[in-house]
Amino acid sequence: MDVNDSDTKTQIFNTALRLFAANGYENVSIRNIADVVGIKTSSIYYHYGSKEEILDDCYNFYLEHRHDTRLEKDQYEPIIRSGTKEEVFATVNYLFSEEVIENMVLTLFIIFSRMYTDTKAKEIYMDEINCSMKYLGEFFNFGVQIGRFHEFNIPAVSLVILSFKMFIGQSILIEPEQTSSWQKAEKESCSELPKLIPFKY
Repeated sequence: MDVNDSDTKTQIFNTALRLFAANGYENVSIRNIADVVGIKTSSIYYHYGSKEEILDDCYNFYLEHRHDTRLEKDQYEPIIRSGTKEEVFATVNYLFSEEVIENMVLTLFIIFSRMYTDTKAKEIYMDEINCSMKYLGEFFNFGVQIGRFHEFNIPAVSLVILSFKMFIGQSILIEPEQTSSWQKAEKESCSELPKLIPFKY
């Protein structure tokens, strides 16, 4: 595939993603996507065998990037041990980068809107909850074990943090183009973490 082919596929993907989010997957046709991109429908079928394949690409994009900013254990342990509170908060409140934030919000929008009718969307949603709870549990347990945090109800606090992040994501359903709102709200949530995490020092 040459550079132009790659660019066209990216245009198709980005256009379909926005149309699926704005109008609902069922209400978007291959012709709709082709018209917005400004190409023939045959050009879309050169890159994607069906509309379902484009949707699957949307899901895969989310799966590929969802943990971009989530640190591995050997990366976050030094931060918990000796980082400032702000650094610890930032590690807990991992944020998507500028490069992927808009598409991440839109794919999450599609997952939320389809999880009651689409098995894969539901599986992604449930897996995201399970993985996030596991990550937060391990993170906080380590902090308690080394004496950085006082003992506290880790599952409850983890659920609060995760619920807040999910609520922010779902709030974008109203205005999916307002991705900056999600970033701002996520950053502001850092100021609430001291009320939830009992630091010893």
